[in-house]
Amino acid sequence: MNQGQIIQVWLFCAPYSESKVVDCVGARVAETCDVTIIGGGVIGCAIAHRLGAQGSSVVLLEAGQRLGLGASDAAMGGILTQTEPACLGPLSSVIKRSRDLYAAWLDEVVAASGRPVPVLGGGDIQVALDEAEMERLESRMLPQWRNSSFAVERLTAAEVRDLEPLLTEDVVGGFLLPEELALDPRVLMAALARAVLSGRTPVRVLTAARATALRSGPSGVQVNLHDGRQVSAQTVVVAAGHLSGVFLPRHRAHLFPIKGAALDVRPPGVTTYPLHHHVFAEFTEGGRDYFPYLVPRPDGRVAVGVTYEENVSDTTITSDMVEVLRRGIVALIPAAVSWPVGRRWAGLRPGSADHMPLIGQVDDHGRVIAATGHGGLGVTLAPVTAELVSVLAHGDADEETTRLLHVCRPDRVFPTRGADTSRQSDGPSGYAGSTIGL
Repeated sequence: MNQGQIIQVWLFCAPYSESKVVDCVGARVAETCDVTIIGGGVIGCAIAHRLGAQGSSVVLLEAGQRLGLGASDAAMGGILTQTEPACLGPLSSVIKRSRDLYAAWLDEVVAASGRPVPVLGGGDIQVALDEAEMERLESRMLPQWRNSSFAVERLTAAEVRDLEPLLTEDVVGGFLLPEELALDPRVLMAALARAVLSGRTPVRVLTAARATALRSGPSGVQVNLHDGRQVSAQTVVVAAGHLSGVFLPRHRAHLFPIKGAALDVRPPGVTTYPLHHHVFAEFTEGGRDYFPYLVPRPDGRVAVGVTYEENVSDTTITSDMVEVLRRGIVALIPAAVSWPVGRRWAGLRPGSADHMPLIGQVDDHGRVIAATGHGGLGVTLAPVTAELVSVLAHGDADEETTRLLHVCRPDRVFPTRGADTSRQSDGPSGYAGSTIGL
């Protein structure tokens, strides 16, 4: 080797770890690629997997020690069509496209990773615990559900209990949203990470690599890292969750964190799905509103959520949060009072002012693409987000894709932050935004 010649060696580590750049001389050389993605959660990994499969060279930057440690690690795992109020507005067409893509997308991830990702079908049951809540669901929610692209079925109290025998006898009725799915997001994230790190596609991953700034120009984008390294790309995708505003100054005012807490419990002796559906309810007790959301796991656990704190950026779990979550599940399943609590966690959803994602080009040169603001719908919208970003990167949008991109365009008019939008949709969570997922 001639003195001064720089050789960089890529060390591909075990799945769910990082690929590192080793400088054989000591000087740093800017990495180059077709696309750089900032953020290694479910959205960033889904985009990286799709672009890599299409032959684009990709560098995926993740600030954490491994992929998926942010909101993706804290998600509840519902693949939602109607439960989330945001699903029922302008975003419904994007939701429909993602739901249509989901089975084939999961098959691709499983095939690329060799890891199974169990999916619970059957849908979500919206449960009413008193007549007033049943009236609200019938008068306010049912028209919106029927106006969506998905089915809805009214259930009597007996039918709800027949579907889920563990539910309380206080149930007065409910509605089944049969096309909703559920999965364990940690299992999905592990499969996505392995698929991205498999080496079968030109995707390279840098973990513990915190992007600090980017600069776009007519011929490409340069991304600066915290340790002085640089990555140069034709296109940069910002999928950094609630931190995306750092790289999107024109949209920073519309992006913010939404803290949500959850925990899991395990019925004694259960080693498979303890419920046949995921279950949601809304009730008030002692002047406090509760929104219990139960998502069964294939190993016998039940994930219990969820809380909502806008503009809170810490992930501390308090005893009050745990009590709220425990009270919610016990109201739905009285036997759960004796179920041991396992993991407790909190995450920061990437919120946006109108509760819809920002997907589209954001700079003057068409080189920077936003893919953020998914709120609690990151797992739900991962397939369609990857599809839309790949179209933007390659410039081959058809009529349907153009229509979906228009819904999520970053230059849309946002409501003024601080305005009271808490009852805009009067949805099942009582909030117009993403309350269900993390």
